[in-house]
Amino acid sequence: MSIFTHPIYKIMSKSLSPQKLNSCIVINSLVYFLIAYYFVIISFNLFSMILAKSIGFEVELFYYGFTHAGQEWTRVDTILVFFLGNAFTLVLAMIFERLYRKQRRYAKGIKMLFLWIYLIAIIWFLGNIIVGAFFNFGIGAAIRAYRIPFFLRLLFAMASVFALFYLGRNAQKHVTVSANLYFPKLLGRDTGSYFIHIIALPILLGLLVIVLLKLPNIARYQYMDLYILFTVVFFLAGLFFRYQSYGSLTFKTHGPDKYKIKKSNCNISYIPLVILILILAAVRIGLMNGVPI
Repeated sequence: MSIFTHPIYKIMSKSLSPQKLNSCIVINSLVYFLIAYYFVIISFNLFSMILAKSIGFEVELFYYGFTHAGQEWTRVDTILVFFLGNAFTLVLAMIFERLYRKQRRYAKGIKMLFLWIYLIAIIWFLGNIIVGAFFNFGIGAAIRAYRIPFFLRLLFAMASVFALFYLGRNAQKHVTVSANLYFPKLLGRDTGSYFIHIIALPILLGLLVIVLLKLPNIARYQYMDLYILFTVVFFLAGLFFRYQSYGSLTFKTHGPDKYKIKKSNCNISYIPLVILILILAAVRIGLMNGVPI
């Protein structure tokens, strides 16, 4: 049994009002969203830093990203660090989508971490292509190293927008099945509301936290990193596109611990919340002056 789901680590609630139930869902999902975000971004930064270090750059990791110095960029260097580095997030997305697919039928909270890692990683990768089509940032730097003309870059961006929309539409089942954490049955008329509380509001609140934690260096990369995150709107558009096609869904499966939802309920998971607080402190305070590798 995971520490993220064991009842001993939760404050058990009795019958909750719809407002309290929705608030609990938002809080739990927000916690997993932020843990997943920093897992993806720190992993991506460390991988990119290792690539840059291997070709002779001096690199340091800060709470707002990483810096590099020491030599001039060659075409090969640019492609290695900014294309392969970002491609690492695509690999993460593929791994954690697979993990979530295997866990989604179980009423185990950690599956939301897998779902969020998948979503953030794929949005970061495709968002990089969209932003990189217009700016010399991330994958955009690698694209420009090949001197790819603008109209081709525009086609790459349009394909990535379509891919995010398609993946959002395709994620409807992933997100709908996650409701077995809180409901014995998700009514068709409640699907839109559930999508808002489990995905849309945690993203909105999570982006606000991310922006606040980047201060006062939020403009260090001319806001390009934020532009990448804002491409999530294309994913959300796909997620909410014709979501009414899903009817009511009754959940019949449960986890290995025999835990099964018998009535609509939500428990605040405090262990993930404590882990998140430690991560935020480590990122904002521990990386304030930079850590070289």
